[in-house]
Amino acid sequence: MKLQNFLPTGHFWDNALSILNARKRLGYFPNPRNPRSFNEHILAQKWAFKGDLSLASRVTDKAEVKNWLAEIGMEHLIVPTLGVFENTWEIDAFHFAGELIAKSTHGSGKAVIRTAQNGRAFSMEDMEVFRTWFTEDYYKRSREPNYKGLRKRIIVEPVLRDETGGLPKDYKFFCADGEPFVIQVDHGRHTRHTRQLYDANWKLLPYSTIYERDPAPMPRPALLDEALATARQLSKGFGFVRVDFYFIPSGLKLGEMTFFPENGAGRFCPAEGDLQMGQQFVKASQTGDMHTGSFELRA
Repeated sequence: MKLQNFLPTGHFWDNALSILNARKRLGYFPNPRNPRSFNEHILAQKWAFKGDLSLASRVTDKAEVKNWLAEIGMEHLIVPTLGVFENTWEIDAFHFAGELIAKSTHGSGKAVIRTAQNGRAFSMEDMEVFRTWFTEDYYKRSREPNYKGLRKRIIVEPVLRDETGGLPKDYKFFCADGEPFVIQVDHGRHTRHTRQLYDANWKLLPYSTIYERDPAPMPRPALLDEALATARQLSKGFGFVRVDFYFIPSGLKLGEMTFFPENGAGRFCPAEGDLQMGQQFVKASQTGDMHTGSFELRA
């Protein structure tokens, strides 16, 4: 278990540990008080969160975000829910059908995909994995304040498919003050994972994060303009949030909303991409400030 699970929590410790983690991973000492790089801007959001933190926590929860979408009239973005469970006994007793994906509502980055047979979908080994999810405190591990105190549950949804019958690509819209400025697309997650970053005009950017950059541009997606407009709506009021969509034949579906991608410690290749994306962050933030008040979301 990671050391940060046992260290004190609170604003000072959370930010100190985040900066030290970023220093170790990035190779430079980040300055969130005077941010220039993209990672520094993300760490600055931890230092002084811009927006309604209680709402950020609500939309971080993978079950609660669906209730919020319904309240603001965006039901069409909701991925159907098959069940939300408080413990493994509830999961074991549930009658499932079809292809399923299970995720923790209070964590990040973990999922189990299965196909139900005779009402059962998950093995004893899966149940052991779920038990670890129920005990996980992602806030203590990541020190991301929006995860603090989230109710520990597991949500099960039907598996979505794209027009080819495959798993849909995840389009991630990085937004500063309500203005999308970079779109991340991942390829080959289960084979050879590569990544592309585009600007809001669908121009392939000359850098990537974490994974190798795929140099071959994709065609402009048919749903891009709708996704950009929707990302503006959902991100309004936050200094930064990444809004993730699935593009499927029936339209847009919201994946999740992320406030601290890679915990402010995502390595760029080449390294200067960190500063370049930081400049795009500032430009988008200035644009978003000019549009403040054009859309209001209800908490």
